Amino acid sequence: MSKQMIQPRRSWPVRCCFFLIKLSLVFICILAFWGIYLDAQIERKFDGNKWQLPIEVLGAPMMFTTGDAINANALQEYLGRLNYRKVKQVRQPGDYSFTLQSIVVYRRAFDYAVAKQQVEQQQSATLLKVDFQQNRIKRVTDLTINSTVTAFRLEPYVIDRLQTSTLEDRDFIALADFPELFKETLLLVEDRHFYQHHGVSPLAIIRALLQNIKAGRTVQGGSTLTQQLVKNMFLTNERSLWRKLKEAYIALLLDAQYSKEEILEAYVNEVYLGQNYARGVHGFGLAAQFYFGKNVNELAPDEIALLVGIVKGPSYYNPRNKARIALERRDLILRLMVENRLLSREQYELNVVKPLKIIDLAKVSSGRYASYMTQVKQELKLLLKEKAHQFNGLKVYTHFDPVAQRRAQLSIDKQLPLLESKKQVSDLQTAVVLVDSSTGGIKAIIGDKQAHYNGFNRALYTQRNIGSLVKPAIYLAALRQPEKYGLATLIDDKPITLTSDLGKVWQPHNYDKTFLQQVTLLDALVTSRNVPAVNLGMRLGLSSVSQQLQELGAYSPIPQYPAMLLGSVSMAPIEVAQVYQPLANQGYKFSLNAVIGVYFQGKKVAENKTAKSQVLTAESAYLINYAMQEITRKGTARWLGNMYSQTRFAGKTGTTNELRDSWFVGYDQNELAVIWVGKDDNTSTQLTGSSGALRIFGEYQKQRQPVSLVVPKPQSIAMRYFSSDSGYHVDPGCPDTLLLPVIEYGLAAPIACEDAPSIEEVIAAPNKPQEKSWLDDLLGW
Repeated sequence: MSKQMIQPRRSWPVRCCFFLIKLSLVFICILAFWGIYLDAQIERKFDGNKWQLPIEVLGAPMMFTTGDAINANALQEYLGRLNYRKVKQVRQPGDYSFTLQSIVVYRRAFDYAVAKQQVEQQQSATLLKVDFQQNRIKRVTDLTINSTVTAFRLEPYVIDRLQTSTLEDRDFIALADFPELFKETLLLVEDRHFYQHHGVSPLAIIRALLQNIKAGRTVQGGSTLTQQLVKNMFLTNERSLWRKLKEAYIALLLDAQYSKEEILEAYVNEVYLGQNYARGVHGFGLAAQFYFGKNVNELAPDEIALLVGIVKGPSYYNPRNKARIALERRDLILRLMVENRLLSREQYELNVVKPLKIIDLAKVSSGRYASYMTQVKQELKLLLKEKAHQFNGLKVYTHFDPVAQRRAQLSIDKQLPLLESKKQVSDLQTAVVLVDSSTGGIKAIIGDKQAHYNGFNRALYTQRNIGSLVKPAIYLAALRQPEKYGLATLIDDKPITLTSDLGKVWQPHNYDKTFLQQVTLLDALVTSRNVPAVNLGMRLGLSSVSQQLQELGAYSPIPQYPAMLLGSVSMAPIEVAQVYQPLANQGYKFSLNAVIGVYFQGKKVAENKTAKSQVLTAESAYLINYAMQEITRKGTARWLGNMYSQTRFAGKTGTTNELRDSWFVGYDQNELAVIWVGKDDNTSTQLTGSSGALRIFGEYQKQRQPVSLVVPKPQSIAMRYFSSDSGYHVDPGCPDTLLLPVIEYGLAAPIACEDAPSIEEVIAAPNKPQEKSWLDDLLGW
């Protein structure tokens, strides 16, 4: 081989150079492909749903109208439940000032649901003045336009936030809704050069490295705000050089693909700021509620400083557990704000002396109303058919009233210990259901005497005999036959013995162990006498009474034996509320429901369709309500009438064998309440309906302004005189008469006074023949 063909061998420096070039090309290719992979991940995360937002469950927006029976103290209570702030001078949304004659409130902007509309409605922030006179709203003035209005709403109360599997909780807030002072303070503290760098700041890294070397430990981080976002959204908390390099690379890619505003909006909604039991508090929007009970646009400078300060270490600077350290951190941020001219010297001096005003954790609503949320979840399962995961950030509007719930709980807290002490019993339990009579909307549920108890829900699941609560259904079944029965009709109150096919003997007794021989239908119901109810029920037929219960709303099996006439029927309080709702609503029934509607991105995706049905004639509804008002005036619930002599209630007490269960159902013009008191082991409470559950109802009414029940009188109802001895319709002016309402088309002509039989003649006379006797019904003839 010739010398010319022999290639000279490269020197080792040249070979190293070529090797490095090749290695660099390989590295660049790997870096490029890795960048493409990471870029796809970033795009999928940022262009899709960044977070699986929780389902937000809200109460109903409270409507207040001129003339409503509410005073300034009651409205202030509603404002307090919504975390409005009492101030001397109203300046911003969420503020209010108070006197006994008026309230000035800067009502927040909010969205709300209207039952028959398909999209959420918007309510703007408005400055309102509400004047009161004699415990009623006298006038409402919209001060923003200086004009009188007839009504106003307050925003829905957030009951709970149903979590995703990540246990991250956040309230997404658009960047535009953050105050400029907040954004400027955040960037001042966390990333001063946010708008100058490209996701990574080499100078900040070098500066932090020098500080850490000088201190001999980690005292300063060099991460930009973009890197913090990357760590939270894409990476783990692993401490390694590899993770740091990956963090920096993703930050560069993120900054190259998205605007600074998009990155900042993601950051303020992603950052971790605390822990609400098992739930992580993410984003400043939720943190403002969690620590201050405020919207983020309502925060004062000292509150902004505290939230921004918490970013550095949510556990270390937790203001609930480490108030002194958190206060020092807040004051440091305030000094930075004034030094960088974000605050004036006067603003700084005003804010730096403020104490930490962190709301009590008990006021944070999540998880506080487990009994009510059980009902909500049951309804959502049916409405969404377990497809809630298909929607991100659903809003569920309900009928929940936080003030009614709180008042009911306070009534239990006060009365139940008194009942235990008075009767020397222990371990009493209770359940309460509050319903809007006119809509069937469930306003409040208490399933245990312990506030916020998250266990067995007695209001929904405890099946107990209802005792005398069954009796209105018996008398309603009779009043449907006006040609045979009216309030003045006499019913036997005599000893009876019933024997079953198996030879079992049943001898019902009245509570007072006496027999009056004959009583009017009205008095039998008002005084809740057992024997007349059994006699009447057997004459009507067990199937008729059972059918009446089912038409009213009972869905439990109704046993077809005589003891059911004295309440040997098991129901939960929620079912009792369903049975009584048509009575409280003048004969019109709605299926009870907690959920009004479910919305996704402002549009309705599901709703409870509760059709209105008439299950009682207007005449029957009027007569039964007349009788049930008499119960609270002079019957088994007369304690209530004595306590509230100026207010007309309707109600019914219920007591079961051996005093195991104490019930009361009561209602005024607007609200129906069902209250049960008993023991979980089903032993005696030593309480009747009037000495137990009724007392909780009475205590509850002390805390609200009940409105007298007014039932419109149908044209076919007239007031007529009846002989108290015989029940006959008699001429006016006869002795011993009763003036009672009656359905005119079923009424016989009046008889002369001298023709009316005496009580002795009535008692001695044989019973009038019936189409079918109770013995026929019992034997199945």
